[in-house]
This record gives sequence, C-alpha cells and structure tokens, in this order.
Amino acid sequence: MNWYNIFYWVTRADSVKDFFDTTSDIFTWFAVLLFIAVIILGIITKGVISDNKLKSEEEEKSDPEHRAWTKTRRYFATLFYVNLALALITWAGYVFTPTKKETLLIIAGGGTMQFLTTDSAAKQIPHELSSFVVTELKSMAKEAQVDLGIATQKDKILEEAKAMTTEQVLQRMKVDTNFAKIVLEK
Repeated sequence: MNWYNIFYWVTRADSVKDFFDTTSDIFTWFAVLLFIAVIILGIITKGVISDNKLKSEEEEKSDPEHRAWTKTRRYFATLFYVNLALALITWAGYVFTPTKKETLLIIAGGGTMQFLTTDSAAKQIPHELSSFVVTELKSMAKEAQVDLGIATQKDKILEEAKAMTTEQVLQRMKVDTNFAKIVLEK
C-alpha cells in the first residue's frame, strides 16, 4: 500500500468534491437549456410542416426548410443527451466522493476495527476491554457524525423541540404530525 497516494487523495478529497459539484451544476444547466431548445425546435419543425402544407413524408424529406430544422433539432438533441450523461456522471461523483473528514473517519475507523478483529494480540485482550473499546469507537463515531453535521432527522427535531417553549411545542405538534410523533416517542 502506498501511503503517499492515500494521504494525497485524503488531502484532495474536498477539492475533488468541489470539482464534481461545479461541473455537475454546469452540465445540468446546459442539459436543461438544450432540452428547452429541442422542444422549441420541435414546435418550429411542426410549424414548418403546417406552413408549407406538407402532407406526406416524401414531401417533408424533399422540403429543404423542413430538413434544415430537423437536422438542427437532431443536433441539439444529441448535445442534450451528451450533457445529460455528463451531468449524471458528475452528480454521481459528487454524491459518492467523501469529504476530507469523512475520508479520515472511514480510514481510521476501518483500520481500527480491522486491527481489533484480525490481530492475534488483540484477541488476547480481555473481552470486557475489547467491548469497551468497541463501545467507545461507536460513541466517537456518533460524535464525529455530529461534528460532520450528519444528524438524523429525529435528532434534529428533538433538538429543535428542546429549544422551544411548551406552548410552541404544542402549536407545532398540531401543525406537524411527524414532529408530534417523534416528540411523543421520546
């Protein structure tokens, strides 16, 4: 394992995520604009057919104006599909690329748990001590999730309810049934 590569990509994780974010936004906007252009060109093509009173497909194929609009529409449709594919790829890159903090949590947590489960010296550690370490690691992971802003919806609602007065909680419970359900469970 080349540690230089690992540490390099850990330090670059946020930049890679930002790259995917920016490019996905650009490709998405182009795809939307091209989709609108394809729709408009389709409407114009249908207008050319009715304006020129073209009745058969052979008349449509021989009409130079209709052929020009159809060719333009196909060109824009091809550009739309290419931009849509690029947008989907870059959105997937944005979603599946972890930030630097998430990457460090993955590496540190994975390495620690792998060591604890596979190392022969770790197997000689008393069960109580190893279960304590596992419990502490899970606790640290929860704290890291809070530090990373990965709180569950339930936790967010409970924190919000703690900050409210009794009257505010009752008012919110009347309006929001999900809020009421979570608060009443606690």
